[in-house]
Amino acid sequence: MRRLAPITLVSVLTLTAAACGGGDDTTTATTLPAPDTTAPAPTTTIDPELCFDVPEAAVVTTTAPPTTAAPIVGPTVPPTTAPATTVPDTTVPTGTTPATVTEGIDAGEFAATDTRPQALRPCVEPTALSITVLRTGRGPAAQAGDTVYIDYTGIRSENGQVFDNSYDRGNPLDFVLGQGNVIDGWDRGLIGAQAGALIRLDIPADLAYGDQPQGDVILANDNLTFVTEVRVVVPATSSADRPMDVTVDASVGATEVTAYDVVEGDGAVLEEGQTAIVHAMLVRGDNRVILTDTWSGNAPATVTLVDNSATLPGLVTGLIGAKVGSTRVIVMPADEAYGPEGLPAMGLPPATDLIVVTEIIGVIG
Repeated sequence: MRRLAPITLVSVLTLTAAACGGGDDTTTATTLPAPDTTAPAPTTTIDPELCFDVPEAAVVTTTAPPTTAAPIVGPTVPPTTAPATTVPDTTVPTGTTPATVTEGIDAGEFAATDTRPQALRPCVEPTALSITVLRTGRGPAAQAGDTVYIDYTGIRSENGQVFDNSYDRGNPLDFVLGQGNVIDGWDRGLIGAQAGALIRLDIPADLAYGDQPQGDVILANDNLTFVTEVRVVVPATSSADRPMDVTVDASVGATEVTAYDVVEGDGAVLEEGQTAIVHAMLVRGDNRVILTDTWSGNAPATVTLVDNSATLPGLVTGLIGAKVGSTRVIVMPADEAYGPEGLPAMGLPPATDLIVVTEIIGVIG
């Protein structure tokens, strides 16, 4: 066995079988979704007479200049074009979110359950950003440039009207923190967040959408409240973080998917039907040339672990059973990867085995 040989890298990792037909890779920017103005405005099922008394300790006193980007309500520049190293330290306050439950909160009232956390309006509307840690998480604390995956419910602070949530879509939102891809209240309020944390953000209008109404639901100068569940935090990466110390054997004419762990993690075991968050390096099987990777672009991949997904079948097979925290090598025959056509635009010839070196960062579901 020998070390992987580096080559010039493609900027976006292609993990889907549907991409085999051509070389046009399109990256969809991740932003805070704007309300659907074509549908009736959602109505709240929360009693508007109920309210949440935001602890004084939750109010952020640290000031920071807003991000240079205006609040985003549509497509933006993909995060892969803006490496974390270009984010100024002054974009967000550091150490804003405490690593413990906010003083004045009874953590026992917010234990992790399978039910959606209730989002109550604040008893007093916010005039400054308030970050209330209702439940602590574990693992690395999110910093500017990191990718975070969250579920959330958003309400108008004035009356508790629900205007958006990720739960009904069944898919957490992910974005690169501190780069202006979402409203300032999120970019600032989720600094320091850890996976598993439940964090309430009460956001004044100037850190949300300001005087720009969003459809028929969010009015001009509305203060907004979000109850967020942090699913995964992925630290920012560069090409220096690629696992170049991993060695692999060449693979020609493989007949089945095989996998082995170079490093075995101690986290949850990936199961069919879940969604894995991974970094990955694609390697040509016959000569061990690196085709592309996700570390270089700070762009972790989301892999749905079901047989009929658009993801490479061999990748799904190879990831099931792995533990979060593992570095796993997956070897797959061509018919479990890009098939008889290969992916010439990425440097993979027809009917060529594929080797994928993966780092399993988290799991959803």
